[in-house]
Amino acid sequence: MQLSGEPVFLLGPTGRFLYVNPAWEELTGIPASTALGRSDDAADRHLQHSETLDGFQPPIEVIDGVAVSTIVRIQHRDGDARHLRRLEFWPHHDRDGRVLFILGLVRPMDEASLAPESPGARLRAELWMLREAFERRFGSDALIGSGPAHRRLIEQIEAASLAKAPVLIVGPPGSGKHQVARALHRRAGRSDAQFVVIDCAALPAEVLDRELFGDPVARPEGAPRLRFEPGATLVLGDVLELPRDLQARLHEALTLPDAAQLRILAISGGDPEAAVREQRLRSDLYYALSALVIRLLPLHDRLEELPVLAQHFLDRANRRTGLRRLGFRPEAIETLEQYDWPGNLSELARVVEFAHQRADSETIGPEHLPPDIQGHLGGAYLPPAQAQEQLPLDAMLERLERRLIERALRSARGNKSLAAKMLHISRTRLHRRVQELGLAGDPEDEGGQGPPRGDADREESCR
Repeated sequence: MQLSGEPVFLLGPTGRFLYVNPAWEELTGIPASTALGRSDDAADRHLQHSETLDGFQPPIEVIDGVAVSTIVRIQHRDGDARHLRRLEFWPHHDRDGRVLFILGLVRPMDEASLAPESPGARLRAELWMLREAFERRFGSDALIGSGPAHRRLIEQIEAASLAKAPVLIVGPPGSGKHQVARALHRRAGRSDAQFVVIDCAALPAEVLDRELFGDPVARPEGAPRLRFEPGATLVLGDVLELPRDLQARLHEALTLPDAAQLRILAISGGDPEAAVREQRLRSDLYYALSALVIRLLPLHDRLEELPVLAQHFLDRANRRTGLRRLGFRPEAIETLEQYDWPGNLSELARVVEFAHQRADSETIGPEHLPPDIQGHLGGAYLPPAQAQEQLPLDAMLERLERRLIERALRSARGNKSLAAKMLHISRTRLHRRVQELGLAGDPEDEGGQGPPRGDADREESCR
């Protein structure tokens, strides 16, 4: 099979480059010696081209032995233009189902793919677009999310950033209240202004008094004044824990004209209305702080966002530690979705961190999650991996060619003209290769032959 006319690459089961052809080098501008790590300066040049090379890493489904396609942006070798290409990943596995190597094909965007789109890659692409959007709007990706509840949250932040009235941010522990406060501060165009967070639950009353109103000895006479410079953002964490005498002083300070030059953001992990009824929170202060209210939902009420949030925390762990984990297996996501998440986003971040460190492969399964998330105390037993079959390159390519032709013939229901068109080769060439590879006849009548994802392929793996 002549593959040199289109960009082709081979990856090992862990995503390491084994081979790239001249067309791949021409498209990317990256020498084969750099991609394969064989040159003396390969490490430095690999880092230089890391963004492009990362785009050729296999999606999580490929590691599991399933052929899929993805979309990738390839930076041209001149460094200026970027081109969209469709990548097809075709894993080749032994009779026991272990992936031996992965054939990668680079196709133009207007050509139909024989392999289905990768859900895992689509999730990462969605996450990439979300990060880019939130970086532009808020200068940070800390508010990553999707779904109706998250869109409503972003709308509230946008509206609150345009107003000068105090904002009350209410939500359960770990739901991201401080991230919302910082995003509101940045969106209001105050990224260079003073941003002060005062934890009302952690500080003694006398320290809170000094933090809010300055040194008692140096205070001017008259009504209490907040000591912060004009344009500053003051975040009152756990405002329900503020002592009542300081609540009265704070309310008085908020009535002064110079208080309008400050942005006041109050945070509550409890129910402020209940606190007013129980007289733990002064009603006048509550009404002063709640001109605008942003309420955050617990994670168990927005589980549709869990896959993208888990992948976000996983990518963050990858960047921080240098360990590479591609994503979560579907059964791991199912396990995460069945948990109640009393600690919300903070707990999800800790769980992902735990799984990231515990995983011994590039994909995270339910066995890598903490026992309380799994619902049991036992860990899964993983037998040692067996030695993988090693084949010469020509033999590997012939096996892949056989599978590609079988898949095309099956998809075309034995119509060789249609199959040849799907493979982008002539009917004469397809007929010759069918004869040379011993594939004559309708593949549906041959039992045990078929596309990589078909039932026949699974039967072959079980023999």
